[in-house]
Amino acid sequence: MEISYSELRSKEVVNLQNGARLGKIIDMIVDSNGKSVLGVVVPGVKKLFRHSEDIFVPWCNISKIGDDVILVSLDMTSLTGVVKSSEMNLGSAACPPDDDFL
Repeated sequence: MEISYSELRSKEVVNLQNGARLGKIIDMIVDSNGKSVLGVVVPGVKKLFRHSEDIFVPWCNISKIGDDVILVSLDMTSLTGVVKSSEMNLGSAACPPDDDFL
């Protein structure tokens, strides 16, 4: 399956674990070789008087990409925010290595 970033950006991301709408994709993270997608970034939960942190969704947590919705499976209690891409530890992916998912 081939899909462009602009097509992904137009789809709503929904968490299968709790049915929460996470918003639309705001960024995509690829490995330094440009050969595989590591994951996508969605907006974090807005909190009163606090700046929300964006949420990194590993590619292996994407369950299904539909016509207008992207279904993901995330345990919201174990999430950490993505503030800056330079602070992300992308070398230790939470997903098992799989070279043929693209």
